[in-house]
Parts: sequence; structure tokens; C-alpha cells
Amino acid sequence: MSAGTQTEAWVSAAQRGDRLALAKLLATFHPRLRAWTEARMEAALKAKLGPDDILQEVYLDVARQIAQFENRGPGAFLKWVSAILQNKLTDACRAAHCQIRDVDREVHAGGGASKSYWDLLDNMYADSGTPSRVIRREEALGALLTCIADLSEAHGQVIRLRFLEGCSVQEVASRLGKSEAAVVALTRRALDALRKSMDRRGEFTHGG
Repeated sequence: MSAGTQTEAWVSAAQRGDRLALAKLLATFHPRLRAWTEARMEAALKAKLGPDDILQEVYLDVARQIAQFENRGPGAFLKWVSAILQNKLTDACRAAHCQIRDVDREVHAGGGASKSYWDLLDNMYADSGTPSRVIRREEALGALLTCIADLSEAHGQVIRLRFLEGCSVQEVASRLGKSEAAVVALTRRALDALRKSMDRRGEFTHGG
């Protein structure tokens, strides 16, 4: 099967609700989309966010809207995702220029935003009790962002706060109105759900 035919098969499957097919699509296009995003981010936006932060929001919209996507042939899916990405970039750039931000916090976020996703990948398997680990990391990031979009609201929220925004357990507890013990338990369940979702994308993980 040619690459174009395989892509079209994944698009059709994703529209029917196959989340693994959607993850494979986004993993395939992620390196290209990330490079495109980074090249078009203004300095003011890069001080606040990394390309993967923008793409997380894009993939969330793609996951929500894939059933409504009108497939008009080869290349249509990438054009559709690129249009969503351009809109997200426009909104993010506008917000970056309008907001009054703490400079020190921006510098920290700009330097570590992308790294936080790699740290999350490592955390998912750190206490799993299995020898599984992430491979093909650049492509796996596309699958990871899709998996985050598929989490329940509670699990997605705690993952974003703890690992992507770097909030402490105490800060998360305060923001969610929960006890610290409840946040620890919720974080453990969220990581487990995320790890299982990634393991279903077996081409990105393996046993030791």
C-alpha cells in the first residue's frame, strides 16, 4: 500500500471513530506540522509557549471535529489541520501581544515548554512496573497529544496542570478544590490512563 493510500485509509477510519488511526495520522504529520509551527511563531509568542503547546490545542480540535471533516481527496486532511493550526497561531499571537505577562515566568516557559512533553513521556513509564518505554520519540509526541485530547476532563486537567504547567500538588489541589491526597491519587490514575492509551499505539512503545 502506498503512503498516500495508507493515509487515506487512516483518514476514513478516523472519521468512523478509530482513535488509533487518528493517532497514526497525527504522528505521521507531526514533524512537518511542528516545523511549520515553529517557523511561524513570533518572538513574543515563543517567550510564552512552545510549538507543542500550540499543537496540543490543534489536536484537541481535530479529535473533536474529525467526524465533520469533509474529505475531498489526497492532501485534504493536512490542509484542514493546517487551517486549524493557522487559526490557533493567529489567536495565540494576538493574545501574546495583548496580555501583560511576568517576564521571568515567560522565559522559563519558553525554554521548557517543549521539554515538559518529553518529561511527561518519561513520567508515564517511570512507575509502571513494566519494562515498556517510549521509542520513536518525535513521532510518539503526535500520538501523546492525541491521547491527552482523549482523556476524561478530570484526567486531562490534572495532566496539564501537573506536568505541562509544572504546578505543585498543593497548587493543583487549590485550583481544583481537592485535597492533596486526592490530587496524588487522581494524578496516578491519569498517568495510568495515558500510559494505557499510548500502549495501544504499540508502534511507539515496547517491552524491554
